[in-house]
Amino acid sequence: MVFWGKRLLLILFFLNPYYLFSLWSKPNPDKPSPPLEFIQGRFWRNFRLKDYILKGSIQAAKDTYPITLILHDRSMEYHFIGLPLQIHVEINPDNTYVAYKNRPSEPWQPITGLNRTKHILNTDISYEDLCLDFIRWDKIKPLGTDSIKTLSCWAFDAYPGSILSAYAKVRYWIAEEYYALLRVEGYNKEGQIIKRLDINSVQRIGDAYVIKEMQIATIPPGKTLSSSKTYIQIEEGRPASAKESENLDLSPQLDHEEYTASGLSVESMNKK
Repeated sequence: MVFWGKRLLLILFFLNPYYLFSLWSKPNPDKPSPPLEFIQGRFWRNFRLKDYILKGSIQAAKDTYPITLILHDRSMEYHFIGLPLQIHVEINPDNTYVAYKNRPSEPWQPITGLNRTKHILNTDISYEDLCLDFIRWDKIKPLGTDSIKTLSCWAFDAYPGSILSAYAKVRYWIAEEYYALLRVEGYNKEGQIIKRLDINSVQRIGDAYVIKEMQIATIPPGKTLSSSKTYIQIEEGRPASAKESENLDLSPQLDHEEYTASGLSVESMNKK
């Protein structure tokens, strides 16, 4: 999901509305990037979400799930219409919470460990994909300067180390002008791409641009074509009113120790 107000803002992954992804860009190591700490600092400074209520759907190969997406500060809440499922994501510079509940009256149940690598329902989206954890991984290697459809950016390889992840490496690109993510690819331990995210179109709602359609593709190891795709589509939306904004407290009310210590089973949420 993508937002622009006076500054470029991010939901899930930052993407630019005017340039589609180049599938085979190659970073130039002869043109180095600024210090990583500087780029990360600017990235997190820009990462604030306006209060918006969006409606759309998540379309997998076999099923379509209508959703309402509620945005507030660093938090996102996905409400699956007609299903007993809500997902909360809160992305911060130090950590990310991802949690779920099956009924509005229930407390949020944190998703941790290997459960974060599981897919949401029968889509190509995992809980880990929603969290942008790779931005905080300890081992990040600058690859130099690149260009995604004429938009100058810096490329990086991030490695999870001892952190549990479905990816042995994540390559991502940050726009020089906006300090925002332009593209993300996940790789296995053999260096083969297994996940790719693309943006297909955007739209303007109020004073912000939001994604109209995003594509998340699963790539079989060693192949170039996807085996399955999931589309996130936003069909309508509006800024939250002042009264609604006051009530948009999306925090799961979990401290970091409680979150880290939790080890819940979320099998009932996953068909894949």
